Amino acid sequence: MDTKSHFLQFNKKQRNGILYLTILILSLQITYYLVDFNADNTYDLTTKEVQAFQKEIDSLKAIELEKRKTKIYYFNPNFLSDYKASKLGMSIDEIDRLFAFRKQNKYVNSAKEFQKITKISDSLLAKISPFFKFPKWVNKTKDYTKTTVYSNKNINQVTALDLEKINGIGTVLSNRIVKFRNTIGGFSSKSQILKVYGLKPEVVNRILKHYSLPKNNSDFKERETIPLKDINTATATDLQKINGIGEKLSTRILKYRKQLGGFMFTDQLNEVYGLKPEVIQKLLKEFKIISKPKITKLNINEATFKQVLHLPYIDYELTKKIFNYRDEFAEIQSLEELKKIEGFPIDKYDRIILYLSTE
Repeated sequence: MDTKSHFLQFNKKQRNGILYLTILILSLQITYYLVDFNADNTYDLTTKEVQAFQKEIDSLKAIELEKRKTKIYYFNPNFLSDYKASKLGMSIDEIDRLFAFRKQNKYVNSAKEFQKITKISDSLLAKISPFFKFPKWVNKTKDYTKTTVYSNKNINQVTALDLEKINGIGTVLSNRIVKFRNTIGGFSSKSQILKVYGLKPEVVNRILKHYSLPKNNSDFKERETIPLKDINTATATDLQKINGIGEKLSTRILKYRKQLGGFMFTDQLNEVYGLKPEVIQKLLKEFKIISKPKITKLNINEATFKQVLHLPYIDYELTKKIFNYRDEFAEIQSLEELKKIEGFPIDKYDRIILYLSTE
């Protein structure tokens, strides 16, 4: 085949293009063989622009490393989980020591005590202790000194403030004693005082060292009537036998009893709307609390807002305050802490704790 004849088939412009392309390819081939492309290129790294760029890169690297670090938030060391404790760097033995201590229903109240119990190193303590968060009341110095000035008053004449002078009696217990005393018409024996809910025998002995029982017990004899019925099992028909209690009032009493889960104190009858004191006195001549209700307690540290709100004696505002306190201190260690909440109804404390627990 004649190659030349094929080449001549192109016009002049096309032949010139082919020629230029051939020359370009040959030039590139020659350049490739003659020029050393491996020669080192040197750059001046000391210029301000390069240093500023390097500084920016280092800053971005530092930010990324900081993001990857494990962040530690404030926490109550009494409620560390296995996972969180290990993330903080505690060994299995150290974690086990803490859990064994907590099983005794004891609490760590300082960083020093935490180290004593767990035996963690000084370096680890220095690292994590700044994040320990204990309730405010732990670090407050409490003055438990009671006034020791007593008078030999009759036990049926003393006030709640008088009773608070006795070691072991606070505001709640002193008011409970006075209410119980008024309900039964006055104390006539030690056995009656022992019936006050939450009052320990040793505290009763202290009371009787300073306040005396009446010498003439005839005015304060316990009622010796027909056997009393249980207010917690009474029916509407039973209640309507009491003068002053009709169908509506008996239904209201039973509804309130159901709401409470059962009457724990006789003076809870005073909380029934429309039930007059004189009718309550008649009622208590026929009924008393024989079977104490079994109330399922709600764990305050795990409960939802709605669950707490539905409990007796707790309204929306108090629920909000309880949850704000729990959020602030991570956990509520003892129900006594509730008294530290501003605006908490101290007079209802003994009733509210019937429905709550901390674990």
